[in-house]
Amino acid sequence: MSTLSPTLSPSLAPSLNTSSPTPAPFAFNTSAPTTQEEADLNSEYSATVLTEYAAILWTVLAGLTIYYINRYANKYTFRYHTYITVFLAYFCSFGIVLLAPTDVALAVLGRKEVYEEERETNYEKYNNEILKLYNILFWPCIIMGSVIMPFQEYYNKDGHFTSITRIFGTIKRMARMYFFAGIAGGICLGLLIGGGYFDSLEAVSVTIKAVSNTGGLIAIVLLLGYGLVEFPRSLWSSANMEQQLELSQADAAVEYKAFGEMSLSCSMSVANVVRTRQAAEKTKNLKHVNACNMMMLDCPKEFRSGHAGTALANINIDTLANLRRRLRQDASNFEICKSRLERIKLRAYFLEDVIASRREHLNDPKAEKVIHWSFGEPQSTKFIFDWYHEYRPWAMRISSIILTIMSLSIYFAYIAVMLGYSSGLSFFTYVTHRENAHVPGITVFTLITLVYFSFIMFWSLAQMRLAGQLELIIGETTPYSLSFNARMCCRLAPPLVFSYFGLIYENGIESGEWLNDRRGDVLVTAFSKLFGEIAVIPFIGSEFNTFFPTVLIVLSVIQSCNLINRLLVFCRLPQFQFGTEFVTEDQMMEGRRQLLKHRKQMERSAARDATRKKIADMRGKKGFFGMFKGTKSQSPTKGGETELRAMPQEISGWVEKKAPKQLKTLVMSAWENRMFVCRAPGVLSYYGSMKTGGKPKGAIELRIVINIKRHAYAKEKEATHLDLIQSDRVFKMKFANGTECERWEKALLEWKDYALDYGHESGSSGGGVDVDTSYDEGLETESENDSPRRAGSPSHDEDTRRLTESDSMRESWGAALGKSFKKKKSPQKGGEDTLTARIDLSKRKRDSIVALKTRASTYHKSSSLELVDKPKSLKGNLQTKVKNGLFSSYATRYFELNEGNGLLFYYKSEALKDQPPLGCIDLHLVLSIEDTKGNHTHHKEATKFFLDLGEDNFKMKAKTREQAREWKEGLTQWQEYLLLHMGGEEFEEPV
Repeated sequence: MSTLSPTLSPSLAPSLNTSSPTPAPFAFNTSAPTTQEEADLNSEYSATVLTEYAAILWTVLAGLTIYYINRYANKYTFRYHTYITVFLAYFCSFGIVLLAPTDVALAVLGRKEVYEEERETNYEKYNNEILKLYNILFWPCIIMGSVIMPFQEYYNKDGHFTSITRIFGTIKRMARMYFFAGIAGGICLGLLIGGGYFDSLEAVSVTIKAVSNTGGLIAIVLLLGYGLVEFPRSLWSSANMEQQLELSQADAAVEYKAFGEMSLSCSMSVANVVRTRQAAEKTKNLKHVNACNMMMLDCPKEFRSGHAGTALANINIDTLANLRRRLRQDASNFEICKSRLERIKLRAYFLEDVIASRREHLNDPKAEKVIHWSFGEPQSTKFIFDWYHEYRPWAMRISSIILTIMSLSIYFAYIAVMLGYSSGLSFFTYVTHRENAHVPGITVFTLITLVYFSFIMFWSLAQMRLAGQLELIIGETTPYSLSFNARMCCRLAPPLVFSYFGLIYENGIESGEWLNDRRGDVLVTAFSKLFGEIAVIPFIGSEFNTFFPTVLIVLSVIQSCNLINRLLVFCRLPQFQFGTEFVTEDQMMEGRRQLLKHRKQMERSAARDATRKKIADMRGKKGFFGMFKGTKSQSPTKGGETELRAMPQEISGWVEKKAPKQLKTLVMSAWENRMFVCRAPGVLSYYGSMKTGGKPKGAIELRIVINIKRHAYAKEKEATHLDLIQSDRVFKMKFANGTECERWEKALLEWKDYALDYGHESGSSGGGVDVDTSYDEGLETESENDSPRRAGSPSHDEDTRRLTESDSMRESWGAALGKSFKKKKSPQKGGEDTLTARIDLSKRKRDSIVALKTRASTYHKSSSLELVDKPKSLKGNLQTKVKNGLFSSYATRYFELNEGNGLLFYYKSEALKDQPPLGCIDLHLVLSIEDTKGNHTHHKEATKFFLDLGEDNFKMKAKTREQAREWKEGLTQWQEYLLLHMGGEEFEEPV
């Protein structure tokens, strides 16, 4: 029987056949089974373990791998080849880990086996089969982790615009990367051949294994040194909610800073792309323009401005590809950072809720044991309360103690590796090599401990800040991130098993009596046959048994004193920190401030959603079902009776719309042809093709349109233009002729009237997208896409796209002010209604602006103000930014707050406040009131502030600093007062 792998040089055989001078304490060969019945039983065990174990676990592994990839992959960015390679990488790497327990169990059993000379032993049979399986899994791991996956990652990140150019660009980058690796591998190969250890073919195999294994072993030393200490300790500390909240606040402080840096970097990349596209349009090079348009599709939706950008000096396909590669990298980092920040925020708010419920119960022991979740979520049950405050802390501490014992056993095992097999310190060796060990027991023990060993390593890898840029996000993980994660598994899985086998003296480096069978032959594991040849390399041979444990223990001692991150910061390597970064007290305070600010925003958003639901419930279900089950609905009449009103006919057709400035085409035409459809409950949607069943490019809700005005341009003989005037913008449409324009005007007016009566009952959200950039009043708003500061706005807060959420701005003003504005004839030809027309409050169902009520018990009184008395009235002159053609400037307007509903109306002057207002702002929908950037350093900016409306900023300016401070404080106080003291039950119909 051969005692070594056939590829091993004969000069290595004595190293594994020599016996240890000291008797092995766990030797069992002399007491091996002696009956044929026991031998047959062991043979049955062997067959069962190898076939059923491998079949069951590998089937489960394949299913879990598919589920894992499907759960985390972003289906919109993944290509089919990425799915295949990532699956193979995960399956092969973890397949090696799952095969190892069977390998150990059958090797140990083979040394006890009773056999006849002429009969093939079970060890020979199954050990060779396992070796074949190892080779089937190992070499794909090497190829995937070293060639295919890096190629795929470079390909996915490459900025070229066709598949062929991306392939060539990837090959060039990989050639530069592997040039230096090839030099190092060539030196190692020459030493092995020159030293006479192997022939040329064997030397190539050993070199590949040695190079792949050495880097992995060094990484494992670093990761285990951190994880074996920190993971059990993190479980213990997780039982302390206050401590966890402090860690979350520290994480938030770090992430807010990182998010600002990522936002700035991404905004600059987008700005460069915008400027480059503008420069390409001037050259009229269609190839370059198309490439720039492709780059615009890669830009995050939060950024579209090119104000701070710089165009490429030399525009060609290669420079555009490099620009696109940088843009993709910045956009990916921005999305990952944003998702990570969102998770940290939610965890911090969750911990605040749990801690608040505990304090509430301590203050009032008779209080109900429930947790009041924030943001409108229903309160918890008593079991959930008990779980977080009673059961979970004990469960975490017990788990921490158990895992601490497992970590200590690993430390003792590594110390035993340094001292030798006879030391008796290794619990792992005792269990696997004990006299009465059986295959099932060895398999289960090895599987459990190896899984813990693997988990600690990959958990530590996930804690590194460097790996945080490649974070796995459910449903949003990029192809590069998941491919990198799978590649790390391929690189680390074989060294991981090699290191674990070293704890039980089964990796082929050490030899002794514990490896001998009844006849004295050395029986090794299949894995040691695969990797045993690398023992001849000095660093990985017996010397490694001293180096590995020493470095591991030193790193663990440093981590137990919480010094690793401090040392990394001291060495100017903060990007390699583990877990929560080291933060200063000022950074911690900033993190808490940001968390409080975003909590208030999310609370208001949740309160608005709850109020809308309450409004929909109060409308009743009759109108709702009338809207969708039939073609008739009810409409109020003068006498208070109801009559059935026919739903208007759906209208559709190709119409030109004015495009936003940033979307103008190459020929600089501001008009785009779109398929428009107006349907129930009064929404005008438009599409890029005849297919109108999918998601539209944009939509206008007619119930918030103030007026629909038909007019003609100076050179036109008939009115072919329609302007849909909204509270903060104008949506422009152009028709082929006047007849078509008149037909659409009539239909849209009918749908607008219908939407005013029944639009709310359909549950529509209101608002419009992709509108024209011209304005009626000329209010200039700072879009979220033009300001990097706005990148952190909650993406779910879509209701803030409008300055107000009333049925019709026009009708809401009348209802809120208690006025009925009379009709005026427009001085333009045709006598179209102006902004003050088309109002008849006696014939329409009107909705008052509903005040929001935020329960203090739900939000734990998180507001900074708890007002009891009503704040003082707010009215007076302020300046606001208006746009006049191409220029913008501040114009004086008279502002007055309606204390009954929280609407801030503004007029051209105080003398004209009896006339319809120019507009209004609902304080319930204001996210924050902030100083304009530069307020604290520039005197002229000290009087400027703005109202954060989500995607828009309403700019305001006072005459003095004192007036600006009074208005900011007054608006904040009124906002808090309205949210805290005006109940949702107080619905009234305006008289």
